[in-house]
Amino acid sequence: MSPEERRQAIIAATLPVLLERGPEISTREIARAAGVAEGTIFRAFETKHDLIHATIHAALSPDAALAELAALPTDQSLSDRVAAVLDVLVANTARTRALFATLFGGRDGGPPPHPGKPPGHPNDARLRILAGAGEALAPYTDQLRISPAAAARILSALAFTASFGTAQPEFDDSHRLADLVLRGIAEGNQ
Repeated sequence: MSPEERRQAIIAATLPVLLERGPEISTREIARAAGVAEGTIFRAFETKHDLIHATIHAALSPDAALAELAALPTDQSLSDRVAAVLDVLVANTARTRALFATLFGGRDGGPPPHPGKPPGHPNDARLRILAGAGEALAPYTDQLRISPAAAARILSALAFTASFGTAQPEFDDSHRLADLVLRGIAEGNQ
């Protein structure tokens, strides 16, 4: 495994532990989760804080969600495409919310400050996700009443609401939510 692959594997193993335990996790816990010796962590990262910040940066990166959106099947119906876009948006929003809740929810100040380059403005990732969702909807432009970009913004707002895990069945199933988006809230042919 190359050094960069090792770093990425350690970051991937760190995220679930970070979400479960918060930033006060030990390097021993991280090493156990990653299946490596504790010293391996410090060959890949200078400090535990560097690893935590690299994990936060990776978790907030929209790259995985953008790849999922780009890989959606090209033969989907509009309804299936909207449901699939919602699945990606809800999962991305829920992961981001869980990370922030872990880092800042009731803890003293969140993660330690990091002297390195910040991961970028949080709005940058949101704008990239909106653009990716708009691109995923672009092949269906002739079936939409609004632009794909506007539809992506509406789906993003619904994904944010659905990520809270409401007890409303309409928000628990992406296909039901897609049907609601595409056909509105009125019953029948109102």
